[in-house]
Amino acid sequence: MTKSSAKGHIETSSPHWIEWLTGGLCGCIVIALLGWLIWDIYRYDDSAPDFTLNVTAIEPASGGFRVAFDIHNVSQSTAARVHVVGDLQPAAGAAETADVTFDYVASESRDRATLFFTTQPSTDTLQLRVAGYTEP
Repeated sequence: MTKSSAKGHIETSSPHWIEWLTGGLCGCIVIALLGWLIWDIYRYDDSAPDFTLNVTAIEPASGGFRVAFDIHNVSQSTAARVHVVGDLQPAAGAAETADVTFDYVASESRDRATLFFTTQPSTDTLQLRVAGYTEP
């Protein structure tokens, strides 16, 4: 650090305490980031995407019923164009199928979507499944 005087700038012999504090904090941040990167590389598992589907709500909608659900990719691999199909098998009446395609489901992430049916779905008659995906 320099000090100004009438004769010009003079360098001091020891740095100010704030310089030590700033340098120490920056060093800790760099070490923490390197540690996190090494940990993330170490724990990486190159397995196929694995999805869980959970119905979160069944509500009436105009002209039928709305089934909201969550998709959770529990693996560390991503998937693109994830196609989810909902099959509704009512006790009386014709079977219905609805589907939705997610553009992208990242590793260890969750996403939400909604399917529409004309018949009242219940947990006994509704089945959600992933029909397919592509690798990004």
